[in-house]
Amino acid sequence: MFSRMEHILALILDGVITFLFGVILMLTIIQVFLRYGLNSSLLGASETMEVLFIYTTALGAAAALRRRQHININYVETHLPIPVRKVVDVLAHLLVAFLNGVMIYYSVSWIGMVGSNESPVMRIPEWTFQVSIPIGCALVVFYCLVNIALTLTGQWPGTEDLSC
Repeated sequence: MFSRMEHILALILDGVITFLFGVILMLTIIQVFLRYGLNSSLLGASETMEVLFIYTTALGAAAALRRRQHININYVETHLPIPVRKVVDVLAHLLVAFLNGVMIYYSVSWIGMVGSNESPVMRIPEWTFQVSIPIGCALVVFYCLVNIALTLTGQWPGTEDLSC
């Protein structure tokens, strides 16, 4: 049941990221055509692309962690015995989860202070953009816990690659 829910969330997350990148791509193509072809532009397109990029970055961090493709230096870890590698893997995920939990805490209070400001062009409250940080961090914490559970139960990754 848990594995199925995690899989559905992963599909939704990948779909949202793909959609956002697609919108960024289309807006970029349209903006280039309008700017160089018609000497014009869309009002708010640059600001929209900036916001979408922020969301893709925040959500992409969670997607990368889910696949264990986030940045790491695992030279020492790969030379450790399997049981020690599991411990290092769990500790690394606990540290990442803790740091993202701290980011959630501080970003929520920060959004409370400055989120009512409006964006310069679209005149939308900035909290709608800034909320991407706690959402992305919450997903990272969730996937850290999933990876810890998978490591402890021996389901993921295989014994040949336990790098975090």
